[in-house]
Amino acid sequence: MVYWLSYYIFKIFMKIFFFGKCYDQENLPEKGPYVGVINHNSLLDIPAMSLVVNHRASTMVKHSLFKVPVLGWWLRKVNMFPVVRGAGDQEAIQRALNLLKQGHIVYMAPEGTRKYDPQNPPRPRTGFVRLAQLADCPVVPIALVGTREALPPGAKFPRLFKRVRAKVGKPIKLEKVKVNLENREKLQKQAEMVMREVYKLRDELLAMNGKK
Repeated sequence: MVYWLSYYIFKIFMKIFFFGKCYDQENLPEKGPYVGVINHNSLLDIPAMSLVVNHRASTMVKHSLFKVPVLGWWLRKVNMFPVVRGAGDQEAIQRALNLLKQGHIVYMAPEGTRKYDPQNPPRPRTGFVRLAQLADCPVVPIALVGTREALPPGAKFPRLFKRVRAKVGKPIKLEKVKVNLENREKLQKQAEMVMREVYKLRDELLAMNGKK
């Protein structure tokens, strides 16, 4: 109940106060399993995903947020689970893999941080590629635009009436690669290929507004 109540509240909030819109939502598979991959801009990305998702899904979220009173309780109620960034969190990876093998949907942000220059994004982490390989499921690239302007890193309150949009790309079935240390560079190249698709979608959204 908390999940869907939060979903509809966020969706209404995003549409009214940020003119929220999602393009090409029909590219989302009708059911899981799949890994949804987004670019990470802002804490507003979580509410903004209400514009995209059409099925119950789980999301990896920075573990420190779960220590915040009330917020941690709510995050668990809406199917989010903690991940320790930059530490190769095997517990989080295993949990995500179990969800995918059960036919569920998992969303991830491979950039790992929202504090970066959008024109020079960090090297993506490969966790989502490993998950897709091990679960034998597709990856769906998704771009978010406007959330950084609406709630910049470090800001305490959102800037209302900034336009927030999302765009869904076609599912990508990755070339099968065995997940081991020997294939680390191959997995990295696959991660970078998927993120190029995400950034391509992002640029298409920006072009709609007449800016890059």
